Amino acid sequence: MILSMLSPDLQLGKVPPPSQNGVELGSSDAWTPQSWRKRPAIAQEIEYKEPLALEEVLRTVASLPPLVSPVKVELARKHFAAAARGEAFIIQGGDCAESFQDVRPLIVQQKVQLLHEQSRLISDSLGLPVITVGRIAGQYAKPRSCPFETLADGSQVYSFRGENVNGFHPDDRTPDPNRLLQAYFHSRATLDLMKACPPLLTPPSVDAIASPGRDLFRTNILGEPGQGAIFTSHEALHLPYESAVTHGRYNTSATFVWIGERTRQRNGPHIEYVRGIRNPIGIKVGPTMRPQELVDLLDIILQPQDRHDTQDGRVTIITRLGADQVETVLPPLIHAVRKAGHTPVWMCDPCHGNTKVTPSGIKTRCVETIVREVIRTFEVHRANGSFMGGLHLEQTGEFVTECVDAWDTYCERDLTTNYRSLCDPRLSYIQALAVVRSFLDHVRCSTSKAHGL
Repeated sequence: MILSMLSPDLQLGKVPPPSQNGVELGSSDAWTPQSWRKRPAIAQEIEYKEPLALEEVLRTVASLPPLVSPVKVELARKHFAAAARGEAFIIQGGDCAESFQDVRPLIVQQKVQLLHEQSRLISDSLGLPVITVGRIAGQYAKPRSCPFETLADGSQVYSFRGENVNGFHPDDRTPDPNRLLQAYFHSRATLDLMKACPPLLTPPSVDAIASPGRDLFRTNILGEPGQGAIFTSHEALHLPYESAVTHGRYNTSATFVWIGERTRQRNGPHIEYVRGIRNPIGIKVGPTMRPQELVDLLDIILQPQDRHDTQDGRVTIITRLGADQVETVLPPLIHAVRKAGHTPVWMCDPCHGNTKVTPSGIKTRCVETIVREVIRTFEVHRANGSFMGGLHLEQTGEFVTECVDAWDTYCERDLTTNYRSLCDPRLSYIQALAVVRSFLDHVRCSTSKAHGL
């Protein structure tokens, strides 16, 4: 069924030449993987000192085999559509910014095991198939509020933009195009390590799930043998790289890509890029997003790509509002999207809107606050006849000390015990499971009360 939707070349994994990459959409403008270059100045642009070296690296990247097959992208679209209809739930988690040094068997295995355990908990509790998505195998680019960083001695260096751009150490901040090639091969190595991870000992039983979407997941919830059913994802930030790995209408570097708060300008190059690819697309939505602005973005992205195309679930709206703003900001967004006739996946990111900086300058987050945003988001959706279809967490399978359990009990000194993140703080293995369990406990209790139990 899925294979029949692909061209013969893409079924065989062949890459079409650039001349075949033009795609006519509903807009009067033809889309290609490079059409974003015609848009106004790119947000979060990287300035390379040797543009010719960058182009050479991009040509090399474009010639390499896909990291993700078009078949898997089409499968993900079907799964995400189920989540949009309330027939499945998505758990997405992983590093804020991946590190090349962390492409090691133990660390990758810990990330995979955490996602599997979260999936099992959600499936057992909600009685729904679970779509498991990792911020993994490609989350190497990061947006920054300022292109430069001032060091303690007063000198300025380029801000750290992720390991596919420059190094974390201040002496290694000059953008290096060769890092894009390193990112490709580290992503490939991560995928290989994911395949080698042992299967979950007690995987969720699809047959035990009473859901309209059950048949869709029966043969695919555990993915290909040894692959563990984890779709990969990252922010589609570095457009030169993203377009180099785009063949036809498929971004072959990840199954699911998202656009961040800083790059979602409706006439900007990032929106132009994602409107033409078939991958499921996420849009990060913060508290400044206006309802009509969100509808306008959906109208642009959700132009039919062919006569028989269904757009349900093609876009995932990832709200990152902050625990104290959910009840005010979210309802108008839900109503505007419904009135416009769109059926997206609604996902909650309770991490980014709840980041604080300690007196000594350490970024951290509080588990209690994160849980509060998840629960409030769930309740707002339920009160407004909507469905929260996913949870998006910055986390790691390691026992890091980057987030605190509660503000009234934390000691700032404890954060430095094992703070390893290259950027924003991540939930530890125990904390990430605690967030999921707290959410599920709330769902169980609220459901019991609703039924008078």
